[in-house]
Amino acid sequence: MAKKATYQLSEKVIEDVRNAVSSGAAATMSEFVEQALRERLKELQREAIRRNIRAAATDPLYVEDVRETTEAYSGTHADGMTDS
Repeated sequence: MAKKATYQLSEKVIEDVRNAVSSGAAATMSEFVEQALRERLKELQREAIRRNIRAAATDPLYVEDVRETTEAYSGTHADGMTDS
């Protein structure tokens, strides 16, 4: 369900969005803005995941768990469980 919201944008941004919509980038200005916001939200989620991965890489318990798991499955290649 769409909900109306009001934001103040610079004239240049509005002009650029109108031009993009006129060029076929989206059916409407609202669609264009929503697509842009969704992309930014995805980017923020990816950044959060990267931060969590970096934090995990410095966590000794996590690193040890990965090492143990890797070691536990190291024999799967010899067992024919992998293609390579």
